Amino acid sequence: MAADLPALGPAELGRALRAAAGRGEAFVPDAEGTGTTLYTAEPEAEFSPRFGPGSRAAHRAGGAAELDIPGIDGLRRDVDTVDDLRLAAAIGLGPRTSALAGPLLAALS
Repeated sequence: MAADLPALGPAELGRALRAAAGRGEAFVPDAEGTGTTLYTAEPEAEFSPRFGPGSRAAHRAGGAAELDIPGIDGLRRDVDTVDDLRLAAAIGLGPRTSALAGPLLAALS
């Protein structure tokens, strides 16, 4: 799982993990539709994570199941830019991230 998911909530992660169960390899694409924020592999499956630019296409080409689950915006919203952080903040940040990001976003507005 990507580490830059400040809007991820436990319910979203739970939904994604339940959807991945029984699928061998599975992944969740990022909000832009080119990367990956979560990759799972069951014990009998080969563990072949592919992160970074083009990872969505690489996971699909490798046979991993793409998880198209409604209501997981926080899981799909990784943060690479200030604009990404603004979009994550609109979804909802945790209290510690919000305390740090709030002043930063206000200063950059």
